[in-house]
Amino acid sequence: MSDTLPPQHDDGAGVPFDQWVEEPPPDRSWDDDLYVTVRPSRYRWVRGFLAVGVIALGFFVVARAGVNWFNAQLDPDGDPGETVLIDVPEGATTGGIGRLLENEGIVPNATFFRYAAQWEDQGNFQAGEYAFAENMSVDEAFEVLNAGPIPPEFDRFTVPEGLWISEALPLIAEQVPSVTEDDLWAALRSGVIPDRYRPAAENSWEGLLFPDTYEVNVDADAVEVLGKMADQFARVTGDLGYGGSETRTGYTAYEVLIIASLIEAEARTEQDRPKIARVIYNRLEVGQPLGIDATYVYDAGVRGYEILQSDIDNPDSPWNLRIQSGLPPHPIALPGRASLRAALEPDDGPWFYYVLWDTNGNHRFAETLEEHTENVAIARERGIF
Repeated sequence: MSDTLPPQHDDGAGVPFDQWVEEPPPDRSWDDDLYVTVRPSRYRWVRGFLAVGVIALGFFVVARAGVNWFNAQLDPDGDPGETVLIDVPEGATTGGIGRLLENEGIVPNATFFRYAAQWEDQGNFQAGEYAFAENMSVDEAFEVLNAGPIPPEFDRFTVPEGLWISEALPLIAEQVPSVTEDDLWAALRSGVIPDRYRPAAENSWEGLLFPDTYEVNVDADAVEVLGKMADQFARVTGDLGYGGSETRTGYTAYEVLIIASLIEAEARTEQDRPKIARVIYNRLEVGQPLGIDATYVYDAGVRGYEILQSDIDNPDSPWNLRIQSGLPPHPIALPGRASLRAALEPDDGPWFYYVLWDTNGNHRFAETLEEHTENVAIARERGIF
């Protein structure tokens, strides 16, 4: 054999190839010194806890933000601001009111307002004007609505029974600053005011407005003022049954109204009204002149007018009820409820005459002229007139 060694081959890693083939690296799996035992970190549970905490905190922050947003829809931050007047119309729903309030910056959210109304059983709010404040809570808005609308400012006026239209209109103008006497006359002539029971050919407004105390808005115009009086007249006469006047008395509603005005001018006590009504009907029935002197005063247009002999002797005046039989052309006063009732419901009795009997305003009634003449003499002796 040759002593010469065979060529060596290099695998490029500094280990002879032949050597690597014939002598592979020894198995050192049995050597424990080559292994390291890895134990769990004692801080891993801390990191897990922190991770869970971070997640929980995130949820809390999000939930807290949601709760804050939710609460802000019901009760916004900050104090209430400027006063805002809102007119809630008739028939407005809770949702509609909420939209009105949201649009004016009073509550933040109309939907939440509606839901809160359902949760708290709120609703059925009155129509009218309310004073809210900007940036209110929903509950504060409910308090305003439940308190009701702002009472409207108004003027009050009173028209006593028995006045003439020419006396009533200036009296109204004195009590209602928003109208003048000319305004009131123009309203009557306009044809806008309802004139129940008045014949088409009659122009007078005497007796067609009800004397009473009224309240009107501070800026009321003449149509509103007189419209209230005309409406009240229609209600009162309707309640009394003036629509059935002809059936009950044989006279039209307007004729009964004229009788009521005569009663208002003559009577001074409640118990005398239906008796005076009976005297009027009894005389009308037989065609006897009514002999009521209040028509002279009305025709003269002067309270306290002293009747002249020329007035009594004037055969052409329709207001001369000592000569003319039947009723005057139209009412001579604004009759109240008692006189309106008496004209429709006269007492039963045979009377044709009456005379003022005492200083309390009572009258003495008589069936015959002789009895009446005696009563007049007695009243004069007692100084009644």
